[in-house]
Amino acid sequence: MLYNTTLTARMFYLAFIIYMVQVSESSFASDATNLRSAMLSNDNVQQSLTLTGWFTLKWTDYRLTWQPSSFGDIEEIHIMPSEIWKPEVIIDNLLADIGVINDDNLQLTVTNTGDVLWEPPGLYTTHCEIDITYYPFDRQKCIIEMTSWSLTKDQLELDLASDNIDTEDLRTNGEWIIVSTSVRDRDLLDNKPDGTVVTSSQLDFILVIERRPAFYAINFILPIILSSFLSCVVFLVPIQAGEKVSYILTMILAIAVLLTLIADSLPHTSLTASVLGIYLAITMFLSVLCALITVLLLNIFHNEEKVNTRSTFYKLTSVIATVIHFKGCKNRCMQEKGNAGNQIFPNGTLMSKNMNNEVEGYDEMDMQIVETSISVNNGEKHVYTWAEMANIWDRFCFWVFITFTSLCTLSVLIALAVGGRKEYV
Repeated sequence: MLYNTTLTARMFYLAFIIYMVQVSESSFASDATNLRSAMLSNDNVQQSLTLTGWFTLKWTDYRLTWQPSSFGDIEEIHIMPSEIWKPEVIIDNLLADIGVINDDNLQLTVTNTGDVLWEPPGLYTTHCEIDITYYPFDRQKCIIEMTSWSLTKDQLELDLASDNIDTEDLRTNGEWIIVSTSVRDRDLLDNKPDGTVVTSSQLDFILVIERRPAFYAINFILPIILSSFLSCVVFLVPIQAGEKVSYILTMILAIAVLLTLIADSLPHTSLTASVLGIYLAITMFLSVLCALITVLLLNIFHNEEKVNTRSTFYKLTSVIATVIHFKGCKNRCMQEKGNAGNQIFPNGTLMSKNMNNEVEGYDEMDMQIVETSISVNNGEKHVYTWAEMANIWDRFCFWVFITFTSLCTLSVLIALAVGGRKEYV
């Protein structure tokens, strides 16, 4: 602009600028983003959205008008970007190749009325705040922010031509589905150190994308659920087998591997917490708790002290045995009536009802079972041995843990299926 021109020239130029801006408002390609080969490869860990496409920019420059009749009825020509004026616009939230949108090798189309069409393609990687709460049944809202580089809103106002992004040429992506698109215009305020506020025009291209959960359901969710239930099975493994501790430790290692895999696939952020991650952490805690309880039950099983039937632990065990209908010694130690009234020692030796004095040579654990079987036959109250109490708690812990795990699993699946489909305004 020539500032030393006459007032008339200044007014003419100002009128030209205002008119050019007004035309630009009505035709500037908002929805301009025509995603030709939409490569929606969202990098979760870096919280970025990478896509390819082009912007369709339209404006009118009356310095580029001509009469077709004076030039062989030519109504349209192609000009290199360096030969005419073009708007300096940028993608404000780019993570790579930040700068003015430009392509020196892409020609612009100019008509005899001064209308200019420019469609620069590109590969754009923008910041996208990831909400991992309902991963992998999540929806993400990503915004591409276009604004002017150096012109204020009074000099250049960006306007949208449509309320949606053109996805006609969109190619199928294996991980994401575009749920909805929209375009909005707003003001970008820049506060200067001297207190002044500079207002620039900005367009926001909004993509709401939904993750395809099939891959994650098979490779993440299913193994996690199975591992959580398998951890409860440790209480069904017979204590005599000697494999309870090794079994639960194997399950803890398996869950730790799954926890590492999920942590590596999520962005390192503390703004939101994944429901699936919380469920996996609870599963890990329950597995460790199962290991601790298993060790305690092994100690109870191999306890050689005399059972104190007046202790709180014994009374609580008796209540639990009643709740879970534990019959214990009656099923294992007694044979059918009429079989000469014989009983069986833990080592397989038969004894009769009158063998109260023939139990020498057996350890204290065997003695307790013998005394128990004799008392049962004599109509006395049944006294549980340490081995039986260990089995009672083993069975009780199984039902407690399997119930709690089932409720947690059902709650997590419902939360993922329902919460992950929330709508964005």
